[in-house]
Amino acid sequence: MDIRRRALAAALALAAPWVLAGCTGDGADGAADTAATSAVSAAAQSASAAGTAASAAASPTSAAASAAATAKTSAKPTATPTGGSGGGGEAERCVNPWLSVTPSTSDGAAGTMVQRFVLTNTSTAPCSLQGRPSVAPYAPTGQPALAVTVGAIPAGFGNLGGGGSTLLLAPGATAAFFLKWSNVPVGDGPCPKAAGFAFRAPLDPLADPDKKVPFAFQPCGGSIQVSPVLPASATS
Repeated sequence: MDIRRRALAAALALAAPWVLAGCTGDGADGAADTAATSAVSAAAQSASAAGTAASAAASPTSAAASAAATAKTSAKPTATPTGGSGGGGEAERCVNPWLSVTPSTSDGAAGTMVQRFVLTNTSTAPCSLQGRPSVAPYAPTGQPALAVTVGAIPAGFGNLGGGGSTLLLAPGATAAFFLKWSNVPVGDGPCPKAAGFAFRAPLDPLADPDKKVPFAFQPCGGSIQVSPVLPASATS
């Protein structure tokens, strides 16, 4: 408001001589009166325009304010989906609570036994398997703990040796792994009796307990070998 008042005062000051000139003409000079009136009107319009310009400079228009608010809103971060199991990203590793372990077929020849086991993804999301599972035979209830060494099935033993590849198991899908041991006694000692084995999925971070798989067998010589996880179509 101060800016508008100063602009109006300046315009009136400029118009004053014209007003005075009109008053000294003894009332006969109508042209002078008309000119003076026009000058005052023009001065008032100039003052109004100056006040409007000053007001616009002092505060943004509603359109500019709206544009600024829109830009601020559009600059806010938006949520983006992250990759996860079943969400287009890399599948998590299969862990013990997501897997069931079931004995399948067995073969034996020349004193060597090979047992197939089926792994099933019982979770609701895909998971991956790669490498050999951890297997630890345990004795029947009330019997001394077993001293059985566990190794890998060598690469030359059919299709069951080697490192294996990464498998992706959809919910309900299956894979397989194999145990190999001898059924020929060594020396005069009896073959140890196992009531089953504790199982842990490959690369499981040990955050959950071992899964006990009941399966009676006698690994003569006190050693067994384990294959990597293989496709469900694998056979011995």
